[in-house]
Amino acid sequence: MLLFVFYPNRGIQIQPTIIKGNVIPTVQGVLHESLSKLRPANEYKIFLSSRTDTGVHALKNACHVDLTHPVEGKEYNPEVMVSVLNYHLKLKNEEIRILKIKKVPKHFHCRLNASGRKYVYRLAHLAGTEDAEHNENFLKELNEFRFLKNKRPCLPYGLPESVLEQNKLAYIWKPFDVEKLILGAQIVSGIHNYGSFSKKRKESETYLPHPVKMLTIGVKRGQPLGFPFMFDSHISASENLQFWDIHVRSKSFLYRQVRRVVGAMVLLATNHIKTTDLQDILDNPRTDFSFSGIMGMPDHGLYLVDVEYNPRDLEFSSSSEDNTLSSTSSDVLSSDDADSSDDVVDETDDDQNEKVDKER
Repeated sequence: MLLFVFYPNRGIQIQPTIIKGNVIPTVQGVLHESLSKLRPANEYKIFLSSRTDTGVHALKNACHVDLTHPVEGKEYNPEVMVSVLNYHLKLKNEEIRILKIKKVPKHFHCRLNASGRKYVYRLAHLAGTEDAEHNENFLKELNEFRFLKNKRPCLPYGLPESVLEQNKLAYIWKPFDVEKLILGAQIVSGIHNYGSFSKKRKESETYLPHPVKMLTIGVKRGQPLGFPFMFDSHISASENLQFWDIHVRSKSFLYRQVRRVVGAMVLLATNHIKTTDLQDILDNPRTDFSFSGIMGMPDHGLYLVDVEYNPRDLEFSSSSEDNTLSSTSSDVLSSDDADSSDDVVDETDDDQNEKVDKER
């Protein structure tokens, strides 16, 4: 089992597409190439636990692969494997690292055996800027210099957090009521049909995963990434800059479900919609409601933080196994979740992934 960390300037799943003669680099592709340095005696394929889109971070992800040692009768040493793989990843300046490798049973499947997945979406809000007239004039002047991109300003330059937090959270510029954000989490949590919170990858897509899921959502006060280093320093975090972490857990997710759930909560917290609007799209799932087009959130605020397994599924018995090492990678650090499909997967649709991987 492989535990790895990576930055999300690329997608995770191998892509057959070639641009200008170059194959698109992906996390899965880089891992596949690195594993060749172990000179396995067999052909191998990497199976991912959770796929993520370009831009999504992954703090913990998993994959498994069956490898046979080139020396007959010999087994790979997991610690040696970690060192060899990380050496080659560093040599190629890849922002991916293997954290741990563990032997697992032959029947283990990192996607199908996952009991749960956890995501965190990071938000930042500059409090004290609720003056509508001030904001309107400020944004108007910024726009004269084409500062705004897709009408979404980034974290204000000049704040100490702006360097460390670049492309690592979503910034909320408008008046923001955190109590409504928490209320939104309470409304959306539970067992619901989340059809309103997903979207097709392609209009031609025919496979539609089951939309009923059980979600647990919590809102916690967050911290800047450089927070531990700001004490006893001449650089301190902005007093008005507030960080909020939205924690979302489920066994699996629909495509882009996490980002759209967070987006709906943010719309409620910024007074774009009412609680009755949010309850309505839960009770009457559909995709043609008025605010569907503005419910998405930037990919770079999303983090896959954990893929959960039953410890019994990870128990390896040498008496029932041969010399094939089944590695499952369950920890990934990505600086911008994952395919996560929502994102990490996405939130990539885990149900569809499970359907595909059963052919293994």
